[in-house]
Amino acid sequence: MRHLWQSRRAGGVPLQLDFLNEMLEAERAGAKALVVYMDDFPRNGEAWKMLRQIQADEAHNCALIGKLLEKAGTPYSHATGKFYDKAVAVKGPKARVEYLIRGLKWAVKKFEAELPRLDKEAQDLFIRMRDSHLRSIAACEKLAKTL
Repeated sequence: MRHLWQSRRAGGVPLQLDFLNEMLEAERAGAKALVVYMDDFPRNGEAWKMLRQIQADEAHNCALIGKLLEKAGTPYSHATGKFYDKAVAVKGPKARVEYLIRGLKWAVKKFEAELPRLDKEAQDLFIRMRDSHLRSIAACEKLAKTL
């Protein structure tokens, strides 16, 4: 992980590690919020299944980011990002799905902005995560039109 050691901010934490922990917290927040959002829909209905798949993707992303941090020998954050509290405060299925779309789009922007600064392994992971998020956005936009 060549980039981990190229740039350091005050306190000596490599910038890539800051980014990885920030994204880990954000993905964790998304995964936890989706569990709450799923309760707005009949269990095993089409909308519920779609949200459950997105939730599984978010949880899987947490594991993958955690592995990158472990490989770097860095403890990973156990915190949940601010998105969670904001997301669960939103009321109503349509408003929640629209808020989820905004959160997914925010993550895509963060991924794309950081890609040039990441090492190859992290780039590959965040490209896959970006693509997954784009598919999730499309699915949520389709769902939002029906609510």
